[in-house]
Amino acid sequence: MIRQGASWIDISIYARPRSFHEPFLKLTEVVGVQSCLWTFFFGPFLFWKKGARGLALLMVLSFTPLLHHFEAAPARISIGLSEAPYLSALLWAAWVVMAPVLLVLHYRRKGWVEIP
Repeated sequence: MIRQGASWIDISIYARPRSFHEPFLKLTEVVGVQSCLWTFFFGPFLFWKKGARGLALLMVLSFTPLLHHFEAAPARISIGLSEAPYLSALLWAAWVVMAPVLLVLHYRRKGWVEIP
């Protein structure tokens, strides 16, 4: 655990698989380290399949600025096309690392019950 201010952040999200059950539709989803692997290969399609459609759209939208040519921006904040792959890789890595946390937060926010 990591101490942050007066509260504790539990990083066991990465340590063990967690199962969530949706009581009304009787759906069950598993979140764990394997979510990082699947996000690395399939990206927003994993979030869409897991029911986190908002996260899938955010992931797609986070990459759209990198698809445009940035040379029209002022010179002090100009990003050339040669830097776009690096920024894209950093964004993709951030989504991959945060996938289990984002999915757990999504399921909790939607009212899914964690199965012990």
